[in-house]
Amino acid sequence: MRSIHLLLLFGLGLPITGCQQESPQIPVQNDAQFDSEAVVRLTDISSATQLAEFRHNNGTTGNKYFPETMSGGGGFIDVDADGDLDIVGVAGSPLPTSTSASVGDISVFMNDGSGTFIPSAMEGLQNLAGYGMGVYGADLDNDGDQDLVYTTLGPNAILLNQGDHFEATQGDLLARRANEWSTAALIFDLDSDGWLDILIGNYVDWGLEKDLFCTTDGNRKGYCTPELYEGTSAVLYRNRQDGTFQEATTGSGFEAMTGKTLGMAMLDVNSDGLPDVVVANDTDPDQLFVNLGNGVFKESGVASGMAFDERGRARAGMGIDAGITDNGDQQSVFVGNFSDEMIGVYRHLRGTSFIDRSAGSGIGQPSILTLAFGLKLTDVNLDGYLDVFVANGHVEETVELVRDNVFYRQRPHLFISDGQGGFTDQADEAGFEAYVGRAAAAGDIDGDGDEDLILFENGGPLHLWKNESGGNGVTIAIEQTGNNRDGIGSTIELWASGQHQQRMIRTGGSYLSASSLTATFGLGNALSADSVLVHWPDGNVQIVTNLNPGRHLIQRADQDQR
Repeated sequence: MRSIHLLLLFGLGLPITGCQQESPQIPVQNDAQFDSEAVVRLTDISSATQLAEFRHNNGTTGNKYFPETMSGGGGFIDVDADGDLDIVGVAGSPLPTSTSASVGDISVFMNDGSGTFIPSAMEGLQNLAGYGMGVYGADLDNDGDQDLVYTTLGPNAILLNQGDHFEATQGDLLARRANEWSTAALIFDLDSDGWLDILIGNYVDWGLEKDLFCTTDGNRKGYCTPELYEGTSAVLYRNRQDGTFQEATTGSGFEAMTGKTLGMAMLDVNSDGLPDVVVANDTDPDQLFVNLGNGVFKESGVASGMAFDERGRARAGMGIDAGITDNGDQQSVFVGNFSDEMIGVYRHLRGTSFIDRSAGSGIGQPSILTLAFGLKLTDVNLDGYLDVFVANGHVEETVELVRDNVFYRQRPHLFISDGQGGFTDQADEAGFEAYVGRAAAAGDIDGDGDEDLILFENGGPLHLWKNESGGNGVTIAIEQTGNNRDGIGSTIELWASGQHQQRMIRTGGSYLSASSLTATFGLGNALSADSVLVHWPDGNVQIVTNLNPGRHLIQRADQDQR
């Protein structure tokens, strides 16, 4: 196991007061320069480990049922609380029929600390009801380990981690929505009480009895567009602080999240210290929910400029992520869309307003013919700028019969940032092949200070790439005593060689995916991070200096017990 540097920090007594707050001035302590031509080197280690045993079952029967095309979730979650990222994958299952219910498993591969993974049959993750879609992790009961939220076509599950097994909680509550098709989940502290709440995004109203006949060639049945189905609204569960939850959608503002949701990401759009939510909807306008405080949100998608494309049309939003990708201090939102639609790139202007830079960023044109599902921001080449990893794959196996330039299996994109707002696709340098991509996630599997990448295929294997691009990087995990132990909603700032970077600790993002609850920063050729500030959700600010490359755990010891 690689060493984890433990840093015990004490508060500076610097309260956060929203967008007027200025960060303390931090002296730069080394003069190394960032590498402007950092290389990309990724090695696929899936077949060299027992990960090759994993294969997703999409339940294909030949009847072209809509859900078969959409599943394939998974990612990185520290299942056994040892500090190393494990891999979880939705194994899939046959679709329910009139005579049988759908039952599936969550596959777990334990990390031995070096980035080698061993299959583990964790009790409580087998024979789960529903046709599995996504899996998400966070510490819901504040006991120091990661619990799971499992979304399905059918009853969702909240699975509490008991150390050596998982226990489902409140099946009666979730059974009220057992006929819904749930996709994305966001786990966050919506009301700042220190306990994590759950927002579930739902897709369309589909069932065997509602399945429609659609065709692309006038003869054979194909998969239908979601435009032909009604959306189903989101549901919000508030944490009751005892391992149980209560439905709290009414009055929250999320009543306006009316369906066809495939992705959600957390951000702080107006720098007020409160978590906001951006939503990718399939053939419906994308949405932005601004946190007004006290657990109430206002929908501002149209006003933000992210709801439609440049022609005023809703796109087929799927994977989504947000972060600062250039040398400015404004974040951008990226949304994966269908073939014949550019990946959406929206850069923040002011307040809740964004400008569409899909074409100007260099991402728009290369992404027109691909169909983007998973989408994750990560600094692959450790040059200090977030890049964009995109899992592509079509939904129709026969698309090549009617299109000569669109393929079923598609190569991922790896858009490398130039730090000035532009991107170049370096999929060739990464050595990617063509896949039926769905979930995509990032995490530092071996503690070396860079993020590795994983992709799950629909009806196929998973692919894990070890990042060997070189350069220096710092991976920071944070932990506080008492509530919200992982500090979800915290913002971490880092200075190295005069360059400033910022990350948020958050769940959600991408598509049906779980990425690491850490912040990874590229240092380029810098020998260390000069200074790091942790802005905790309650307004406390802490500082540490001179972090060497590698993985660090910053613990907060001064938090009052609530």
